[in-house]
Amino acid sequence: MRNLFLWLIMSVSLFAGTLEVGLEESYNTKTYMKYTLAKNNNEIPEELGNRIWTKDKNSFNTLENRDSAYWGKLVLKNSSLETKKYYLKSENQFTYHIKFFLVKDGKVVDTIEDGVISKNRKREFNVNHMIFPVTLAPNEEVKVFFKIQNYNKIDIDFTLVTKDYLIDFYQTYNIVEGMFLGGMIILIFYNLFLFFLLKFKAYLYYVFYIFWLTIYFIGFFGFSQRYFPDSTWIFHISSGAFFVSMTIFIKSILNLKEKLPKMNSVLNVFIVYFIMATTLNIIVLEFHLFSYAQILFNLFFTVVPLYAIMVILITYYLALFKKDSVARIYSFVWTMVSFVGVLLPLVYLNIINTDIPSDYIFQFLMLFEVICFTFILAYKIKIIQNKQQLMLIEQGKLASMGEMISSIAHQWRQPLSEINGVVLDMDVDYRKEKLTKDRFENHLNDIERITSYLSKTIHDFMNLFSHNKELKEFSLSGAIKSSRRLVMMFTKEKFTLTYRKDIDIMLVGYESELIQALLIVINNSIDAARENGIESIITVEVKEIDNNVCINIEDNGGGISAEVLQNIFNPYFTTKHESKGTGLGLYIVKMIIEESMSGSVQVFNKNRGVNCKMIIPKNLQKVIPKEQM
Repeated sequence: MRNLFLWLIMSVSLFAGTLEVGLEESYNTKTYMKYTLAKNNNEIPEELGNRIWTKDKNSFNTLENRDSAYWGKLVLKNSSLETKKYYLKSENQFTYHIKFFLVKDGKVVDTIEDGVISKNRKREFNVNHMIFPVTLAPNEEVKVFFKIQNYNKIDIDFTLVTKDYLIDFYQTYNIVEGMFLGGMIILIFYNLFLFFLLKFKAYLYYVFYIFWLTIYFIGFFGFSQRYFPDSTWIFHISSGAFFVSMTIFIKSILNLKEKLPKMNSVLNVFIVYFIMATTLNIIVLEFHLFSYAQILFNLFFTVVPLYAIMVILITYYLALFKKDSVARIYSFVWTMVSFVGVLLPLVYLNIINTDIPSDYIFQFLMLFEVICFTFILAYKIKIIQNKQQLMLIEQGKLASMGEMISSIAHQWRQPLSEINGVVLDMDVDYRKEKLTKDRFENHLNDIERITSYLSKTIHDFMNLFSHNKELKEFSLSGAIKSSRRLVMMFTKEKFTLTYRKDIDIMLVGYESELIQALLIVINNSIDAARENGIESIITVEVKEIDNNVCINIEDNGGGISAEVLQNIFNPYFTTKHESKGTGLGLYIVKMIIEESMSGSVQVFNKNRGVNCKMIIPKNLQKVIPKEQM
């Protein structure tokens, strides 16, 4: 019994490092792999006779051995009665150089080289990853040796799989990666289309960012080796190019040049670094200078977390202290992406070791980021369009201002002349000693009446061109009367405006914008009547409908043709001569009523003229969210 026990102990010790195969389709080799340091980079398996092997690389993964290759050894035994063919597969794409040796009965029977600087052009099945075939006869035992140079001696996890398993794996892998790359390509063309449509530079920078990011993943996950074996250098360019294009995009979309000029300069330094690091990396790989490639690799992945932290801090600062709504969304998305983005460098620098498939998680997080940013850019465009709409409203005001200035000057000449006449009468009465108390008060009353008219005129003018876009309570009848006085100031045409109302209605909204909308509609009615050679008759009728107010403006200008009626709200559409119209009038009315005042506007023919129907809320404060005010 004692001899049997000792034999069992010896057998376990002898075969503890041997992976027995033959029954399963997949085996994890991690616990069976042993390591030793290579004495030189030209060493071969025959020279490994009395070498000490360890379960990990800790004993020789030191600074002094940073440029040395190391050996990995795996012992396989086919415990079945059939010949088996397996494949050792690894997805690690940061292997600088690896040489595979299959040893049977102490002799090397197969050798394959792979890695960054010596891609295997004859991979079986034309697969994406490093793959090494192993054929085992019944009860045969073989040794597999790997001589490896990889950055920081990061673990390379090999999986031993059958042909059927490998085919199933790559069917799923190709579908998933195809979906990813297809999504990225669609987003490239979508954003490129938007750039040509809107001429917004951020879209162009974003297209470059997505393009280089796509190229990076094509190389990182092995597609460049599979489909473009002679162009893998593009992959090395992409690793820096997508950081450069992303940085330019960040600077543009967050407007850092104006908002945070110092941080803008810091990001410029990062751009210079990424360009220099990428250029040097291509050079050292071309000349097979592993020691320098290792230094550049470590430096690059030391800088990347600093870069990610810097970008996140910038977005959080803009979101919290500058109240930037775009930065608020970016900070949320980048925080999620950067969590894995910082985890990857820690793995590549061999600071932490994890079994989490962080490469794939990061890949699809980047797709999520790209999709989110596409929607965010659309939101940014919406903000720009809103600003453009406000600019068009101001443009409409300025177009009216040019006409009004001369009209106001004309309107003021007569009242000022009247004041001058009253003062002269006072002077004459005083000299003739006829300036009695009653005559003096009459003269003062005349001056007060005239100055009151002048005050109302300038008040209406200031209300129309006010830039103070704040909600306030005002009288609807007052706004309509102000519009009427303003029309009288700059038109020489005769017109009659009748205002029908049951009671005066108080509104909470933007008085100056409502006055401008009324002014545009009334002027259009007067112009239409003039073209038909008749005096304009305009009726303004106001009704309350629940919490809204309906303003109907009806004229006798002859109506509008069906073809013109379909286009009246389009910008720059006009039936007037170019010297008399810009085509922005009714477009501005639509923006004011629907966008600014959350109402609706319709224009249709009625009787012998046109009816413009505006419906606006009585209290805009209850309709618009606070953040949009």
